[in-house]
Amino acid sequence: MDIQICALTERVARLEKANRVMKMIVAVTVVAIAAMTSTPKLLAKTVKKMAALDAGTVTAGTITANQINLVNGAGQVVAVLGTSGNSAGLVFIDQTGKWLLALGASQGNAGLALFDGNSVLPGNGVPRAAVGISSAGAALVALNGDGKPALISGVNADGTGSGSFALDSGGFARAGFGNAANGSGFFANDSNNVTRYVAGVGPAGAQAGAVTFDGTGKPQLALGGAGDGSAGGMVALDGAGQDRFDAGFSSANGGGLVVKDQTGSVVWFAPEPPGE
Repeated sequence: MDIQICALTERVARLEKANRVMKMIVAVTVVAIAAMTSTPKLLAKTVKKMAALDAGTVTAGTITANQINLVNGAGQVVAVLGTSGNSAGLVFIDQTGKWLLALGASQGNAGLALFDGNSVLPGNGVPRAAVGISSAGAALVALNGDGKPALISGVNADGTGSGSFALDSGGFARAGFGNAANGSGFFANDSNNVTRYVAGVGPAGAQAGAVTFDGTGKPQLALGGAGDGSAGGMVALDGAGQDRFDAGFSSANGGGLVVKDQTGSVVWFAPEPPGE
């Protein structure tokens, strides 16, 4: 029975590793989207600062220019279309000149960002939502009032990994879920950026498990089971990483409990072996 429990614990450990891999996959996408969401804003600044630009030319119904200002019936600028180097952008502004929405594209990425501090949403004029694509994948980002990511969802370029994170004001991921080739899972971290809970399911559903951790990130309790219901178990560990209580069952060998001391020596078990 102890061997079966160890096997189940190993399965749970593999699921934990799979979830950490999933987090890394989405993290790569997050980095890409963070870069691309800055493109519209930077481009918009460049466009707005352009001065004494060529008025452009019109030939055969085609307008060639570095900047085009769109105005409303009162002559107020409501959008600016412009280029800078190898980048191009379109910025929508409100009646007071505050940014509402910016579209941008440059070599290797493209994105859209929506801002606060305007007639739609009060704030400091920072991005509050963004969507973008790059060679790493595609992602959606919701940001707090300081312009820091608060919620991120992404998928890598080949579609084999995807996930979502909720982040605190310090930029630490506090909870998330995702799916990759090695399984699907969920994690939760505390305010110290220590993982406290992980749960996952194997890609074919052959096993599932969960692990809780103490404040230092050491495993406390591991649960696992086979997808066909043929085996299941749990392990409770002390602060030194020693398993102190094991419980489990298998359809082939039945169920059992094992209690150990701090050295790993068995001090109690049940049921008693036949004949003892």
